[in-house]
Amino acid sequence: MKETRIEKSNFILLIIITIVTFTIYFINPIFILNENQILYLFSAASQVIAAIFGLIITGYIFLRNELDRKYERDESYQEIITILKEEYFRLISIISSFTVTSIILCFLNIVLESSAHKSILDITINITGIIVIGSLLFIVSFILKILSPNSFEFASEELRRKYTTNENGERGSLEDFLKNYNEIEYILQKYGSSLLYENLTDYESIKMKRIPNRKLVTILTKENKFDNKLESDLLKLISLRNGIVHGLNPTISNEDELFSENVKIKVRESLNVNNN
Repeated sequence: MKETRIEKSNFILLIIITIVTFTIYFINPIFILNENQILYLFSAASQVIAAIFGLIITGYIFLRNELDRKYERDESYQEIITILKEEYFRLISIISSFTVTSIILCFLNIVLESSAHKSILDITINITGIIVIGSLLFIVSFILKILSPNSFEFASEELRRKYTTNENGERGSLEDFLKNYNEIEYILQKYGSSLLYENLTDYESIKMKRIPNRKLVTILTKENKFDNKLESDLLKLISLRNGIVHGLNPTISNEDELFSENVKIKVRESLNVNNN
């Protein structure tokens, strides 16, 4: 994903800053801090980093709740939201590691200032500065990521690339692909829901009690209507369709179109659905 490249850039930038910082330190230090400056700077730095981290965690909790509500409104976002949650959690983990390390180093600098180990203090001061900068870089990256207006589209595109049969193959008909999928969805809803709501006989009534497609596939498999291979193909098709309709690039390969057609035929055969 684009965001992953940004995170790699942050690590590269941090390595460059580290090399430059220690090079300057060993050749000709630019800043030499006295006792009061060290105590004030690192005391304030630890408090600021901790406060920012607390705000980030609070925002992250609200963000997860909002993602859950979006899934409740539209189950086709399930895997897309899962991708986003994993990305956000990974970045929060990195921020947490940098934040805790920054605070520990700030306390260490305050303690070492009154000790006789001045050479160690000089090194820890440089390391602390680098870690604090790293924390701020990843915090900014996280904020930009959650504010991105295209975050769902980027996640959808990743989902599409993961499940497409041939990314660079001959382009197929999106219209035919969606027709096949919609027919499969109709069959799943009709036959799957009727297993749970036996008193409902017409499809319009069953639609009022709509069940997520993935759950219906699992139910029909447990009822021995589908074998494991068909279950896997259906779940793949559902994921591919969701990635396509919510993504930036609503195109499919000819292999994807044929795949949807084959799955539709297998579903019809498994449930003894006659062609109209």
